[in-house]
Amino acid sequence: MARSPEAAAMCLECLERRVRSDLAGSGLSFVHGLSDSPLPFASSAVVQVASDGPEQCIGRVSTSEIRELIASYINLSIEQNVISSLNMLCGNKVSGSAGLDFLSFVGFSAYDDIHPSGLVRHPNILPVLGVIESSDCWYMLQQKAPYTLENIMHYSPEALCSDWHIRFFIYQIISAMAHLHDFGVHHGNLKPSTVLMSDSLWPYLSISDIWHVKQNCGFGEPEGSTPNSCCVAEDCSSRSIYASFNLPSSLDWSSHFKRWWAGELSNYEYLLVLNKLAGRRWGDPAFHPVMPWVIDFTVRPDENSDIGWRDLTKSKWRLAKGDEQLDFTYSSSDVPHHVSDECLSELAVCSYKARRLSKTILRSAVRSVYEPNEYPSSMQRLYQWTPDECIPDFYSDPWIFVSLHSEMSDLVLPSWVTSSEEFICLHRNALESDRVSQQLHHWIDITFGYKLAGEASIEAKNVMLPPNDPSRPKSIGRRQLFTKPHPKRSISTPHSAYHNKVQSCARCQGKGSDSTTDVMLNGCNPRNMLSQVDYLEEFEQATLFMELEHHLNPIYSYADTSASYCSSVKYSNSEFSDQEILQPDSVLSVVPDFDFGSYLECFESDDSSPMGYQELLRWKQMSYSVTEHHANDIFSIGCMLAEIYLRRPLFDALLLAAYKETGMLPGALHELPVHVAVLVESCIQREWKRRPLSRQLLESPYFPPSVRSAYMFLAPLQLLCTSGDRLKYVAKLASEGALKAMGKFAAEVCAPYCLPLVSSSLSDVDTESGLSLLKEFLKCLSVQATKELILPIIQNILQAG
Repeated sequence: MARSPEAAAMCLECLERRVRSDLAGSGLSFVHGLSDSPLPFASSAVVQVASDGPEQCIGRVSTSEIRELIASYINLSIEQNVISSLNMLCGNKVSGSAGLDFLSFVGFSAYDDIHPSGLVRHPNILPVLGVIESSDCWYMLQQKAPYTLENIMHYSPEALCSDWHIRFFIYQIISAMAHLHDFGVHHGNLKPSTVLMSDSLWPYLSISDIWHVKQNCGFGEPEGSTPNSCCVAEDCSSRSIYASFNLPSSLDWSSHFKRWWAGELSNYEYLLVLNKLAGRRWGDPAFHPVMPWVIDFTVRPDENSDIGWRDLTKSKWRLAKGDEQLDFTYSSSDVPHHVSDECLSELAVCSYKARRLSKTILRSAVRSVYEPNEYPSSMQRLYQWTPDECIPDFYSDPWIFVSLHSEMSDLVLPSWVTSSEEFICLHRNALESDRVSQQLHHWIDITFGYKLAGEASIEAKNVMLPPNDPSRPKSIGRRQLFTKPHPKRSISTPHSAYHNKVQSCARCQGKGSDSTTDVMLNGCNPRNMLSQVDYLEEFEQATLFMELEHHLNPIYSYADTSASYCSSVKYSNSEFSDQEILQPDSVLSVVPDFDFGSYLECFESDDSSPMGYQELLRWKQMSYSVTEHHANDIFSIGCMLAEIYLRRPLFDALLLAAYKETGMLPGALHELPVHVAVLVESCIQREWKRRPLSRQLLESPYFPPSVRSAYMFLAPLQLLCTSGDRLKYVAKLASEGALKAMGKFAAEVCAPYCLPLVSSSLSDVDTESGLSLLKEFLKCLSVQATKELILPIIQNILQAG
């Protein structure tokens, strides 16, 4: 879902109310918001199919029309005409141009000189199910992708399990990019977080992520801009919570770190930045932003006393379980570990926020039987109960204590406060205190830093239980941001810099202060209390740390080092009109003859002949771009390809600036395999005209014939149509010799995409196609692959029978 320019980002609760109101009766229900910012504001949300509601109108669309759209999606009939056309082509019958359009997308070269009509979706463009216009905003309905390339690279890099799979993956992204470029559209926002992926790791680009769509249709803000610091909903009860925040949407970690170290950015804000870098996201209970507990709530926090303060040199898990239990777990486990769960689980988040979440979510995440009395009743009890860390809401949102459920009481506050507002003030003061500021780097080391790996994790009793299958895709997990100890903060943030002056805050009313804040307000810089030598030493350590962790500032666009070039590029109406987008230069108006035999020849692949380095170099010399915007997309492709192999970004702002000035390529380029380095170097040429066209990239010797044939074979299986029609198509191709022509390796790669179509619930006609497909795969697969892929399917069918 995406919003128009008239409806900017809202807080998550207001967004939920708005979506529920606008889509009432549509058959869609709100699940959670999707925030792209370190702050909890969003203009997108996850919705799911719900029961029908009463008939009404949403802007110009009736809810019955929306339900009809949803039904066509559920019944997999949205792209039925395309697969029907393909099945007729397999019988040497031509019916319309839909099938030929689709084949031109996936590499059938017979019609390279004819442009597609624009009425058929490319298999690597995420389907748009519909666009709903309400009174003052638009809703773009799309499938929810379970992963992004960023998720895979951070949490399960082994999922791209071989060099061939990486080539296959990149080939698909370039194919989608070539499709956009053919229509005169540049993406302008290509990076790992905008490459979406299915459960089978089939990649997609989303229309809503394209720069021109984001800017002109209001589906996003220019990267580098400063988002709203409060909710735009006029009736929002929490508008003042984030009024003092000024975090830009772009995550330039270096500048945030410098500001935090110097006391210009609060602990709360800096921790939100680290959460965003680690992939944690507001609105998603499974991967909610995490913050440390800093007090135990037994007494009112007092910096002059050691009582009630939490030890930040140890994880909350360690404090809750005790060293003796963790040592026993580590020594007695088959796989040595101390920690078996996330530092903040979905169970903990939903228990913390139980008073504000729906019962449906509580039944799903906590326990199936809703029992309100089983949730911790007070803050002190909550802290004692959980081995997990805290959430930002307990430092910012006074409404988190108020129950929406009549049978569940409000969360009881400590006895030393009189209101939730006063608690938030005191709790936030504790987080920003000098005591916490001088220890927070230890907690960062444990949660985001070097104590997540190696000997340091063993000493900290912080060894995580590794996943059973590293090749299984994951969208959440621990991301280690830092490899060296995080520097201690130099100066605490003054109270007045992070806190809105409210009557419930004693310090704002002049009734109390702490020594650090008094010093700052009186204009006496704490740096003067340190010797000049000590300060210079700390400054040097912080600077060195910043240089070592430059990978946290990745750059994927050549045009600007500080922000995406998209924020400065402007289109004139004549340069980029709707007519250009929707109507290519020439349209397939007359359906040509189709030769199924010629189509089958495209599947022949032989990867046995080695790819020559000289051949790659000759290809590089023939590569030239004609449009700068398109060439910048190619630069992004090169950066992502290098990062997949290196497992770290190719460019940050400093490296890119040096490359622009001197032409010296990044040293990391020499760590890449030779064939990859040639392709990447071609894509990142300083002179944009020397970068290859997207179509030229598809013809690169980097992609072996098996990649192209596997893509042609599998692409139709991504259509939104019935499994029976997809099975009929792939069985026909296989029986005509496509699998045999592809070779054993390509056939084995294709099997996991095809064989799930064969099930015990097939009709008689589909059963015949399924049996034919199994026979063809049995001819091509190795004995081991047959055992792993085909035998379980046969067993399931026999058991069901």
